[in-house]
Amino acid sequence: MAAPIEDVSKLPGRKVSDQGQTELGQITDVYAMESGFPMWVAVQTKAGIGHGPRVFVPLARLKEENGELRVPYGKAHILESPEVDAEDSISEEWDHALRTYYGIGAADQELSSDNKGYATLVPDEAGPATRAENVDQLETPTAEKRTDETISRMNDPGPAELRQISADEVATETSGDSHRRTD
Repeated sequence: MAAPIEDVSKLPGRKVSDQGQTELGQITDVYAMESGFPMWVAVQTKAGIGHGPRVFVPLARLKEENGELRVPYGKAHILESPEVDAEDSISEEWDHALRTYYGIGAADQELSSDNKGYATLVPDEAGPATRAENVDQLETPTAEKRTDETISRMNDPGPAELRQISADEVATETSGDSHRRTD
């Protein structure tokens, strides 16, 4: 059974697999928002016998299952994620690009039924995130620490609207994504 991360300080150095149990690589760093909320993990991917690109995945989607860390995405999807130019910090622009790519916020409504779901704790607003120099000082978010705003959002996810759209319109909307990797 999948469980949310209980201690972010133990993440650096651990291996991560995709939804099909294919190894992605090893977590190198945790990036936290200005508030101290841990948001992203940097993963040094593997490519054959060498290193592949360093990618960022949302901590909210990272789960521990049978002693292994997994994300609910395929390796190909993760490798096509926005190529973030970040050593010590992730800018607000890149945070927004990553949130959009991984569906942070929009897709979290379906996860809110999980009372211990970390995804429901993610702040709505995009913002810069900084590499945590001392991961031991980060507080792992838990369901017991939800704010009134988060509880309100869980209970009322907002209105839904039905749009009629053609396949051509979808292709046009998605072809303009300039933050995707090209390598």
